[in-house]
Amino acid sequence: MKNASASLLFLASLASLAAVPAVSIAQITAPAQASQPAAAHPLTGTVADSLTRQVLPFATVVLQPAAGSVLSTISNEQGAFRFEQVPAGRYQLLVRYLGYKSGAPVGVEVGAGLPAALAPVLLAPVGQHLKGVTVTAAKPFIEQRAGKLVLNVAASPIAAGGNAYDVLGRAPGVLEQGGGFQLRGKVVSVLLDGKPTNMSGAELKTMLEAMPANTLDQVEVIANPSARYDANGAAIINIITAKGRKLGTNGTATLGVGAGRHGRYNAGLSLNHRTTHLNVYGSLDRQENQVYSTTSAFRRLGEGLEIREGGREERRNQNNSAKLGFDYELSKDASAGMLLKGMLNTRERNGQNLAWLSNNVLQSAAQVHTAGRAQFLSPSVNVYYKTRLDTTGRTLSLNADYFGYRKDWHNDYTTRAFDGSMQETGLASLLRDNSPARNSVRSASADYTQPLGKGTLEAGLKTTFTTTDNDIRWEQAPAGQPWTVDLGKTNHFIYRENVNAAYATVNRTVRKVDVQLGLRAEQTNTTGSFLTTGQTTNRHYLNLFPSVSAQYNKSEKVQLGLAYSRKIDRFAFGIVNPFVTYISQYRYAQGNPDIRPSFSHNFELTHSYNSLLNTSISYGHHTQVLVDSYRQVEGTPVVVNSFRNYGSAESVSASTTLMKPLLSGKWMTVTTLGLEYARVNSLTTGLRAARPATYVSSNHTLTLPYSFKAEASAMYMSPMTFGGLAFKARFGTSLGFSRSLLKDAATLTLNVTDVLNTQQNRYDVLANGINSVNRDKAESRFVKLNFSYKFGNQRVKGSQRRSTGIEAEKSRMEN
Repeated sequence: MKNASASLLFLASLASLAAVPAVSIAQITAPAQASQPAAAHPLTGTVADSLTRQVLPFATVVLQPAAGSVLSTISNEQGAFRFEQVPAGRYQLLVRYLGYKSGAPVGVEVGAGLPAALAPVLLAPVGQHLKGVTVTAAKPFIEQRAGKLVLNVAASPIAAGGNAYDVLGRAPGVLEQGGGFQLRGKVVSVLLDGKPTNMSGAELKTMLEAMPANTLDQVEVIANPSARYDANGAAIINIITAKGRKLGTNGTATLGVGAGRHGRYNAGLSLNHRTTHLNVYGSLDRQENQVYSTTSAFRRLGEGLEIREGGREERRNQNNSAKLGFDYELSKDASAGMLLKGMLNTRERNGQNLAWLSNNVLQSAAQVHTAGRAQFLSPSVNVYYKTRLDTTGRTLSLNADYFGYRKDWHNDYTTRAFDGSMQETGLASLLRDNSPARNSVRSASADYTQPLGKGTLEAGLKTTFTTTDNDIRWEQAPAGQPWTVDLGKTNHFIYRENVNAAYATVNRTVRKVDVQLGLRAEQTNTTGSFLTTGQTTNRHYLNLFPSVSAQYNKSEKVQLGLAYSRKIDRFAFGIVNPFVTYISQYRYAQGNPDIRPSFSHNFELTHSYNSLLNTSISYGHHTQVLVDSYRQVEGTPVVVNSFRNYGSAESVSASTTLMKPLLSGKWMTVTTLGLEYARVNSLTTGLRAARPATYVSSNHTLTLPYSFKAEASAMYMSPMTFGGLAFKARFGTSLGFSRSLLKDAATLTLNVTDVLNTQQNRYDVLANGINSVNRDKAESRFVKLNFSYKFGNQRVKGSQRRSTGIEAEKSRMEN
């Protein structure tokens, strides 16, 4: 969808186009014959950075005649643009690119003869010093670009002192669910610098919460990814980490404090040294906080029996992250580099849970005290090589990646029983688990691009090997008895997965229509081994994932798009592990080794008007759909939560986003109104129940005098029912203020998240005859004060931005 996506950037650029940047005026003349009528001819050129000569992809290029229709196009990923049918005559070539200054248009004269080839159009980046005057441009927090929504993290006062999880939750149309995210009713795959994170659920949330917001550059929200991306996940959120863009040596120091129920702090230092051919960069960051959470549950068992539960837990988190990398320009056409990253996080927990069993009067009660400690270590390595093969635009990129994930988890549970008068009965029962995990992902990929006639061909190969090794050992000591192994919960499970993929996409513009065709093939091999029982399960399958999109550029202001894609929703690695997770004495969670991936056919219709209003309507048909399942253990009041495949499901989503600048651009508003509906096609009691939900999110950024900036955001989602779960309404709002200091070298930020302390997850379980009312509340209201200082050379130079090949697998790792 790159051509279709580029058209969106074209509209965004024209919205504020008054004068278009260029650094020189060029003329192209060809002898014309007066005896012949004016003919149409091609016109080509490239757009590049005036300082670095790096090409600028997806620049808006407009050809304005003295009279007649305006011609427009978008530069491709190599910065090249081409007009196919240009009538002979004189034109003004106008070019615009976000973050670059305006200048004089380029004069062009086209006549009969050979195709006209312009000299490169060079644009000067904003922020260069000109005659002692510094020109700066303030990026909005949220902006629409080619085929994606972009969050500029540094532009948000609310983001300062926060983490990546908070930032993602504020993206328009993105909804948090179970530690993961959904966009327009689609499952979202979270990427980090273009690579799969291999994590999902609670573990993805843990990783994102451990990632300071100051280490992020941008967040890209891509609703319809092309066949170039892994087929896992119908939508993509790509987190791009910050990297220095300045010549010489420079860096940023960050220090923040805050408070909720307890204090918190964060600190970070990033350094960057860049020469003409070499860029070396690194960073160290640390966060420490203590947060609480509360839970409650009420369930009717029948015959007048009821269970009520209430719990509270405190967690102390210490999150450390480090990064070291380099990019080296081997020649004017080739570059290579390496990136090392690592995270070391520790967590201590201390909680109490009290459960009452009653029949109008209290029958019995049980209290569970939980104390535990966990440590997570996740190193990663990326090595890349990129080269331009010739002057026609052919490029080749090679990537090799490794991601490791080591988890050491230990919990102690002490259970005390009470009778109806709350007198303790007998000695306490003890339970403990030791759950180490050793997971790894290895990946290699090659991506190739070349011009193909009037379009572009992209193709690539990728292979990924994933291993998850989870050894969980439960021991019990009931009522003063000696410790023994709990064979019902103990297990050692190793899961291996190999995915081999190939893809090809073709982009082409036909008159006013941008078309993209893509096909991705993924061959999957999996082996699940129960070392405890000796049982092994092997699976092998090959799937094709076609995609097609067309965008009609009706005018400079109006665009209509239609897209189709087939996707696979691969399960989180924690779901396939058949282990028991202890929630309370009446509630457990357990994996399902027989789970299979889900497939979906996705259709979307989009409309864009003047880069102000963007509307979409989506429909998805899902097979082997993966849904939460609940069952009561026979003869006991214990409920086990797991996952199960059901035949099919339908989903419908609609949203409209208004991005409106007010007060001469000093007040930027982004408001999204949406609808979500999903239904599982099953006869299981309560599973087919469905209720649509509406949601609204609004973000406002106001530029104030004296270098102040203010931001306010709010989100509301109405009740929704899907898959046997009925979710209650959710609401939250946040405020932030910032001021630039020390000649814009420093920024001081104060923000409050969840001002009204309303963020919580309330839901009812309706399936399988289990009627329960649940409430989970994690601490969410915090006051944070953050100070950041930039030092060193301020000359701007474009940085390499690359992605790794393992982010999808990382997003599937589960805590």
